[in-house]
Amino acid sequence: MSRVTFYLLQQQSAQAVKQFACRLTDKAWRSGMPVHIHTDNDIQCETLDRLLWEWREDSFLPHQIINSKAPGAPITLGYEPPDALHDNTLLINLSGQIPGFYKDFVRTCEIVDRSPGPVEILRDKFRAYVADGIQPETHKI
Repeated sequence: MSRVTFYLLQQQSAQAVKQFACRLTDKAWRSGMPVHIHTDNDIQCETLDRLLWEWREDSFLPHQIINSKAPGAPITLGYEPPDALHDNTLLINLSGQIPGFYKDFVRTCEIVDRSPGPVEILRDKFRAYVADGIQPETHKI
């Protein structure tokens, strides 16, 4: 069964969500876990792609947008369902909706900032996961 974790950030900004997504990606990759970051669209995907390159001067996160023709990387980004998954892949969902393929992942992470709009969206997501038989865990960051 897929495990779902909500990370509740104290900050109120979309940038804080992206920064935490990079931090979470770095931690997972360094522990040997492949990561897929799901976004809503191409613009969000390209923004996150740039951020992963610039995130830390002393860190390299080998990633690619899954629409590209480059060989596979342990970290992928995209707004479409990924074709193939490595074993034990982590899904970081930055999309406004729960992707229908989330159960294909061992673990799904949702990142919540404290802004009113995102909080309501994440509350709806939490209820949807529960209705789907998943009991999400939460962590305050």
